[in-house]
Amino acid sequence: MQVTPSVVNLGRLQKVVLGLGIIGIGGAVIGLFISAEAFFQSYLFAFLFWLGLALGCLVLLLVVHVAGGSWGAVIRRPLEAGVSVLPLMALLFIPILLGVRSLYVWTGAEYLATHPTVANKVDLYLNIPFFIGRAAAYFVMWVGGALVFLRLSSRQDAREAESGRIGYRMKSVAGIWIVIYILTMTFAAVDWSMSLTPTWWSGIYGVIMMIGQAITGMAFIILVMVALARRNRQVNELLTAKRLQDLGNFLMAFTMFWAYTSFSQLIILWSNNTIETASWYTLRLGPGWNSVAAFLLFFGFFAPFLILFSRWVKRKRQALTLIAIWALVVQAINIFWFVIPTFERSGFQLSILDVALFVGIGGLWLWTFARSLESRSILPPHDPRLAGVKHHG
Repeated sequence: MQVTPSVVNLGRLQKVVLGLGIIGIGGAVIGLFISAEAFFQSYLFAFLFWLGLALGCLVLLLVVHVAGGSWGAVIRRPLEAGVSVLPLMALLFIPILLGVRSLYVWTGAEYLATHPTVANKVDLYLNIPFFIGRAAAYFVMWVGGALVFLRLSSRQDAREAESGRIGYRMKSVAGIWIVIYILTMTFAAVDWSMSLTPTWWSGIYGVIMMIGQAITGMAFIILVMVALARRNRQVNELLTAKRLQDLGNFLMAFTMFWAYTSFSQLIILWSNNTIETASWYTLRLGPGWNSVAAFLLFFGFFAPFLILFSRWVKRKRQALTLIAIWALVVQAINIFWFVIPTFERSGFQLSILDVALFVGIGGLWLWTFARSLESRSILPPHDPRLAGVKHHG
C-alpha cells in the first residue's frame, strides 16, 4: 500500500499524563521527608517497572529490524517512541544513586563485618564507585543504541531513494545491539535488584527480568496499536486480524518462556537445599507472600496462557486488549514481588508511596512517549516492508 504521512494529535493525553506525573511525584516528595527509606524502596519498584517498559520497546525494536515483515513495520513508530524515553529514565536513576545506602545492605560496614562472603564481593564488585560507573555505562549504551536507530529511522523518512539501503543497515546492526542489551541488562539486574540480597545469586535472574521486559513491551504495544487504530484510518486498515494474531502469538510465547525460566530458577535453587541459595525463595514463599506467588503462577501464567491458545482471542481487538492489560498488571506485581519482600514488609501491602511513585514516574514516561509519537508520521512512509502491502493482508 502507499503510506501517506500522517500524525495523531495526542495533546489532550499529554496534558492528562503530565498532570498525573506531577501530582504523583509531588506527593511522593512529601513522603520523602516523612520516611526516606520507604520513599527509596517504592521508587526502586516503580523505576524498575517503567525502565523495563522502555527496554522492552528497545529489544522489540531490534527484533523487528532483524526479523523483517510488515507486522514489524506497522508497530515500528510506537516502539521508537518507547525507546525515546530512555534518556528520561537515565535522569530518573539519580534518586536511586542518592538512596543507594538506604537500599543496599552491602553499603553498610556493620553488615559486611558479619558477612565475609559479601565483603569479598564488595572489594571486587559491589562498591559504590563501581556501581555508579557500571550504571553510567549501561545508560550510555542503551541511550546510544536508541539514538542510532532513531537517527537512521529519521534518515529513512527523509531519503526515499535510500530507504532500502538504510533499512538493510538497521537490520545488520540490530543483532549486535541485541547482544549488547543482553549483556548490559544481565549485569544491571544483578546490580539493581539481585544485590538487594547480596548473599544470594542466580544465573537465570537476569533472563527472567529480560523476558518480563519483553512481555511488558509487547503488551503495551498491543494497547497502543488498538488505540491508534481508532484514530487513524491507515493504522486501522493495517492492523488486520492476522497481524493482531502475530502480536498475540509473541505475547503468548514470551509468557511461556517467562514461566519456564521462573520455574527453572525455583527448582534449581530449591533443590540445592542450602540456606544461601534458598533464602530468596524462603522469604517469598513464606507467610504473607506465598499468596502472591500462587497468584503469579495461576493468574500470571496458566490463565493468560490458556486464553491465548485461542485463535479467536488473538484476532479480536477487545479480547487481546484485556489480556494485554492483565499482562502489564502481572508484570508490575512480579517486580513488586521481586523487590519489596527484601525490605521486610509483612505481605503484599501497597503504600501511598508505592502508588504515588508508580503513577508519577509513569505519567512522565507516558508524556515523553506521547510527545515522541506525535512528532512523526504514525507509519514509516518509506519502509520497504510496507510497500505493496494490501490493506487487509
